[in-house]
Amino acid sequence: MITIRNKLATTILLTVYFSFSPNSFAVVEGVIGNVPLQKNLNVASQLPTTNAPEIIISRKQFVISYNKVNRAPNWASWELDPSKMGNADRTNGFSQDAELEEYLEKQGGNYHAVTSTEYRGTCFDRGHQVPSADRTDSTKDNEATFAMSNMIPQTPFLNRVLWEDLERYTRDLVTLKKKKAYIIAGPIYDQNFGAIGPNRDIPVPSKNFKIIFLLEPTQTAKDINNDTPVMAVIFPNTLPNGKPAPLNDSAECSDISSSNADWNQYRSTVKEVERLTGLNII
Repeated sequence: MITIRNKLATTILLTVYFSFSPNSFAVVEGVIGNVPLQKNLNVASQLPTTNAPEIIISRKQFVISYNKVNRAPNWASWELDPSKMGNADRTNGFSQDAELEEYLEKQGGNYHAVTSTEYRGTCFDRGHQVPSADRTDSTKDNEATFAMSNMIPQTPFLNRVLWEDLERYTRDLVTLKKKKAYIIAGPIYDQNFGAIGPNRDIPVPSKNFKIIFLLEPTQTAKDINNDTPVMAVIFPNTLPNGKPAPLNDSAECSDISSSNADWNQYRSTVKEVERLTGLNII
């Protein structure tokens, strides 16, 4: 059983099983958001599963598995087609996820949603998992991507060079090649890169993954199968020289130059992402 609490703290019980391995089950702590999960087009017929703590955030713009311990997503998933890209400006309104904070407060314990200033004074950008530019059809949809529940600590080199280049490439596939994309992204913690925030309770991922399934315009994420074309990429969350970034802000943090800054060199496989994260993707 999974207990889901809405804003009125009404308890609803659903019977849902998420298989993680033949001998274990991942349990979703709760579901919040304005779209029923079973009707959300931003998720495939099977959720990625994890043995990490997770609260599912199901909204029109995305689905996020939020880890209240790491204070960051386990994964984020979203669908991208030309209708999601329009003329809305980047709102740049980083903000605490108010609905998530309300949920955490009701559950008790010392868990809080990240505020917009908790990355301040560090070497790390507030790194979107669901990109702002993938939701420019309306100001409201763009604003949703700036919730801090959609962020992980990314070095400027990762965020502004490698990650951004892959984002552009994906949007080009959708607009120029007339494809639809279903995308899953999230952090990897296979090395200890320390933690940031006033209480040093936001672990810094060592890597960031992205998996992109390419669909035909009439397909949805629920049509994904073993024959669906897919790309997987694993980026190091480091400085251009490959070294971990210092936790506090310094001159070397702003260096985003690199003669080898080609995202293609970081192509990987879904199986490798699953191995490093413990996720069962599809």
